[in-house]
This record gives sequence, structure tokens and C-alpha cells, in this order.
Amino acid sequence: MEEKTLKLDNRIDSIDALRGLAMFLILAIDIGGAPIIETFTKLWSENFANAAADQFKYGYVEGLRLCFIAMPMFLFVVGLVIPFSMSKRLPQQQSGKKNVYLHIIMRGVILFLLGLIPGGPLFHLQFANMPVYNNVLEYIGIGYIVCAIIVLNTTWTFQLVLTLGLMVLYYLVFLIIPVPGWEGEIFSGKMNLAIYIDNVVLGPHHHPGSWQVLATISFIANMLLGVLMGQLLKSTRDKKYKLKMLFIFGSAMLVAGMIWGLFFPVVRSLWSSSFVLVTCGITTLLLAVFYWLIDIRGYKKWAFFFIVFGVNSIAIYMMAHMFDFKLIGNIVIGGFSSLFPSNVQDFIQAVGAMTVMWLIMYYMYLKKTFIKI
Repeated sequence: MEEKTLKLDNRIDSIDALRGLAMFLILAIDIGGAPIIETFTKLWSENFANAAADQFKYGYVEGLRLCFIAMPMFLFVVGLVIPFSMSKRLPQQQSGKKNVYLHIIMRGVILFLLGLIPGGPLFHLQFANMPVYNNVLEYIGIGYIVCAIIVLNTTWTFQLVLTLGLMVLYYLVFLIIPVPGWEGEIFSGKMNLAIYIDNVVLGPHHHPGSWQVLATISFIANMLLGVLMGQLLKSTRDKKYKLKMLFIFGSAMLVAGMIWGLFFPVVRSLWSSSFVLVTCGITTLLLAVFYWLIDIRGYKKWAFFFIVFGVNSIAIYMMAHMFDFKLIGNIVIGGFSSLFPSNVQDFIQAVGAMTVMWLIMYYMYLKKTFIKI
């Protein structure tokens, strides 16, 4: 990992804004001591707060919740930028291509190791039972290596066929391969093929409720859908055509995922193919809206909050796992927030934590300092 001082020229701002939105959702729901969305719901009636509470709970459930959307969105955006980054790195001479492969592998390994810090956590140095492969950076590390090599060596059509093939394959393995000693439903949250394989492969390093070894197939498909949309944005076609196709592809993914969900349930814990299509469809439609507002119409100021997070997403993700920004924010607003009822106090402290994180990223943005891997 290295710190670089770069200019933000020739970037598609809507991509940075979308990445920033994904990171904001992760921060506002899960990490860093800034649960803005959940604490905001508690400002209203008790019935509303109770009804909204399920939107922030993980677990084996069918359908979508707000807390389920950010991670597949983040994976999608990683795939989205691969065509751009590979076009900058790929030299004209074939001999130099080896260096690109080395960079791809090195980057993937670093991402995987970084994922062990919040997912493990690595710093506890308790390796015997340390959970492995249960953090989005680990999924990205593996997926990035595969997707980047695919982008370097294949066409858009091949990538599309491969993506569809991987999603169908992931569905078929559940249908065809039986789980030894299990006669229940094949998509049961108590036991299924993904749980069985995690137990066999990871053993004591398996994290309960996280069944991701088999789901690597689906993670790669998730990222490849981003790659496909990245290839579209990178093409020489005019912006209106790109916008139209983003809406078409996004709508098609969403509808196909909902229909497939009747047979292969939309389950985040399994990262089912229908879940990938639904979440990537939503993400693509959001990208289309961002692209229209920011890159076509030029309305960029409203997205600046997200862009600041988006251009330094890895940095803030790691910081939020390593520090409790609620404690840092309370240094400034702790006395003020204590003047209010507990539900209002929680919201003010969450806003304070988010503000501290954003200001750190804003300072890095002003200094044009971006953590790159």
C-alpha cells in the first residue's frame, strides 16, 4: 500500500460518488461508531423505530434489507474501475505485461491481508482460531485478481457469457451436489452446501454465519457485472447512449433477479445469484442517475460529500475498523449531546463520529493525498 499525491483529472465523478455512497452506507450502519441511519429512525415514534430495526440486522433471511446493499455495491464498483485501471497499466509491449500481472497479484494479496485486520482481527495474534475469509476486502482481493486477468485477456462478450455462466453454475451446484448427512432444504439456513464447504475448508477459521468459500463464485460474478458496466462507460460511445444502456442493463438485472428469486431465493448470507442480480441492478440504476446528474448535467456539488469518501475508500474503511470515532467526536460534542434525551444523544454522537471521519478524508482530499494499493 502506498500514499500518492495525485490529481483527479479525467475521472468519472459519478463512479467516485457511487463508491462514496457505498462507503457511507457501510459507515452509517456498521462501523466507526457512526450509526446515523439507525439512530435517526429512533428519533421518531417507537412503532416506526421497531419497524425499521430489521433493516439493520444481519442474519439468514430472504429478501433485501438496507444493511445488505452496501457490500455488493462496493464489490460492483471495484469491478467498475478495473477496465480503466488496466488500460492505464497495460503497456504496448507484451514483455511488459508480466509486470502488470505481478501488480495485480500483489494488489490482491495486500487487499486480502488488509481484510484480515478487521475480519480476523490479525493484530490479536491468535492464529489458531482466527476467522479467515469473512471480510469484504478478502473477497475483493480474490475477485480482483480473477477479474483483472479476465479484463486483460478477453472481450466484453466473453465477460458477459462468463458472468452469466458463473451465476448459473453457482445455482446448479446447490441443486446437483448433495450435502452429506443432510436431507433438509437445500437453501436452509441450518445447513446447506455453502456451510458444509466452509466447515470443511476453513475448519476452526470459519466465522459462524459467514459462508463464503463457495460464494467466491458469486463474488466474482458480482464484480464482473461491475466490469461490464465499466467497459460501457470506458467506451467511445456518446454519453446519452451510455446512460440509456445503464438504465436498460440495471432494469434487466433487477427484474431478472426478482424472477430468479422465486427459484433461487434472494439471500445475502448465501450471496445467491438472484441477490447479486437484484443488488447490482439497483447499483447500476443508481450509477445511471449519478452519471446523468453529475457527468451529463454537471450537477456535482450535491455529491461532494460522497466523492470525498469515494476517492479514499480503503483508507476510511480501515480507519473505521481500527478506531471508534464516536469517542473522538465526543471530545467535542459530548457535553452538548448530554443535554438531550438518550435517543437524540445517540443520533448527535453518530453525526459527530461521521463528521470526524469525513473531515479527515476532506483534509486528505485537499492535500490531494490518496491511499492507493
